[in-house]
Amino acid sequence: MERKADIDLEVTASLFYLPAVGHFAKSLFSKHPKLQDEEGDLAYSMELVLYEACANVIRHAYREGENGRLRLRIWFHSDRLAMRVVDFGPGFDPERIPTPDLDEPKGGGLGLFIIRSAMDWFRYGYSSEEQGNVLHMEKGFTEKVEPS
Repeated sequence: MERKADIDLEVTASLFYLPAVGHFAKSLFSKHPKLQDEEGDLAYSMELVLYEACANVIRHAYREGENGRLRLRIWFHSDRLAMRVVDFGPGFDPERIPTPDLDEPKGGGLGLFIIRSAMDWFRYGYSSEEQGNVLHMEKGFTEKVEPS
């Protein structure tokens, strides 16, 4: 059994609340001692990943006008950061999302590209434990971590 999340919050999946999620992520990661490197890149990367993951849920998990929910769970382990973004929409296959053209970024896929690039690993799928679709992501503080 996994330990209780250090942070566990749920918000309405609405673009109205996305800036608040972004400010929360910036405030949390910019001050966390394990995410401080010389350039501040690690903290910023984790902020961006969390923002993009939440933005994807808000933009794609629910039909327009549907009052969906977004659950965010974060664990600070001694060697890594683990984050879960949970939605209760129909789900998707991340392998079917093409890599965006970075020279002419049009269309979708940029958020997933950022997540793939910044995190050591991630998985996405339905979880009976969470009773929803889970994007689980992990990043080592100093060394790359493997799926547990």
